Amino acid sequence: MRYWRHYPKFLQTILLMLLIFTLASFSFVIANFGINKIYGVTMGALSGVGPNSSGRLIAATQFLQGVTSLFTFLFSALLFAYLCHPKPTEYLGLQKVRDPRFLIGVLPLMVFAVPVFAQLGEWMQLIDFGAGAKASFEEQQKMMKALMGGTSIGSLLLYLLVFAVLPALGEEFLFRGIVMRFAYNNTRNIHFAIVFSAAIFGLAHGTVYNFLPIMLAGVLLGYIYYFSGSLWPSIVAHFVNNAMAIVLLYLSNKGIVSKELGEAEGLPWFFLLFALSGFLWIFFLLRKNATPLPSDWNDDFRGERLTD
Repeated sequence: MRYWRHYPKFLQTILLMLLIFTLASFSFVIANFGINKIYGVTMGALSGVGPNSSGRLIAATQFLQGVTSLFTFLFSALLFAYLCHPKPTEYLGLQKVRDPRFLIGVLPLMVFAVPVFAQLGEWMQLIDFGAGAKASFEEQQKMMKALMGGTSIGSLLLYLLVFAVLPALGEEFLFRGIVMRFAYNNTRNIHFAIVFSAAIFGLAHGTVYNFLPIMLAGVLLGYIYYFSGSLWPSIVAHFVNNAMAIVLLYLSNKGIVSKELGEAEGLPWFFLLFALSGFLWIFFLLRKNATPLPSDWNDDFRGERLTD
């Protein structure tokens, strides 16, 4: 088998884009078939899903979200790694974590980071990017509230699977495991690679209003990958980030916490200052104890002969 690692980097980039487009298109075909057969609705009926939509439309939209995430990110990254390298898990960065403290440290790191990113999102909403951008953002917010408006344990587990587990795996495989690697191959600058992959990560997530906090979260995930020398801590961090938002919204739906806390809005300044201080302290501790990616981490032929 001739692996894609033998091809020029530019051609590999084109092949990755074609693979993502193909699997994303295929996911819509699968989702459309499933939505029609399982829920008895069409894809077009999902465009205006909101808090007042029927349970069937909301369930169909959750199904669409899960299928598109599975194919567009997870399957694309796994298949590309398989076609590129005889050791696809190594190619994606799924090495053993050399210092287990990173797996533990990312938990409080993300607990402190979530309110900071949420506040940045609030500040972004104060900027006028035009009526169209505002309307698009509000529609996206309404849809996400509708998709996570349940109060049962079963609903919570579904939300964690669709909006935390699948994105944590698929998006880290694709954006940190592959895009960050590509960016480093072309520049040999790890900081540029982290920021570039984070920018693509932000662009893939929707409107101009949430671009900055999502991009900065991507930068953080990139440095976690770099400092730990393994993609696993960034996967854990990504999951914790999404899961915290989901659990807080779930508790708000049940009336256990306030609506403001559930949506991480209107947090007091002293709480945000405490969160920022805790975030910076843990981040620099992790940096101080880093076991970073080796200098040849991006070498597709590391330790091997040039022929398969």
